[in-house]
Order: sequence, then structure tokens, then C-alpha cells
Amino acid sequence: MKNTNPSSQENVGERLLWLIEIYLETTQTEFAKSIGEKKATINNWIKGPQRLSLQGALKINALYGTSLDFLFLGRVDTLPQKMATAWMSRPLESNSAISSENPDA
Repeated sequence: MKNTNPSSQENVGERLLWLIEIYLETTQTEFAKSIGEKKATINNWIKGPQRLSLQGALKINALYGTSLDFLFLGRVDTLPQKMATAWMSRPLESNSAISSENPDA
């Protein structure tokens, strides 16, 4: 079951993965280089066991304009318009709780 806490490691990682692979259309390796981190660090931020650090989030914000409120809390209203639109129009998971629990919804 998907964690409903927007600040959970799982949800922070999901937003970071979306930013890298979907919005920026880059690899974790290239993204890591762009913010001066190791690929393993990025992977740990996405999958755990490490949480995205404040310092890492500040680097992402400085380079890509992604708000810390979005990264840590999922607040779309704090994103630049183009990024917010892309996030809101992303396909939702096909195995979400809504689709699996109530197929008629």
C-alpha cells in the first residue's frame, strides 16, 4: 500500500525520481554530476536508506528551481508553473490503491 504521508521517504523518493527521469529526462548519474553528488547518494535518496538531505535539496533548488516544499512535502503550488503542470499531468500509478480496491472508481 502506498504511503499517504507526503513527507515519507517513499514519496520524497518518488518526486525526486520523477524530477530526474521524467521532467529533466536525464539519468541519475548525470543528475548526480550536475549537483556535485555521487550516483549512489542519489539512488539512496530515491530508494532509501538515506533521506534527501537539506544540503542536497538546496543544490537541486539552486540548479533546477524545484522548491523544497515540493521535494519534502509534495506542495505543488510552490513549483514553477511549467514544472507544476508537468507534475499534475503525469500518469498515476496503475497499481494505486484506488484502482486496485475499487475498479469502478
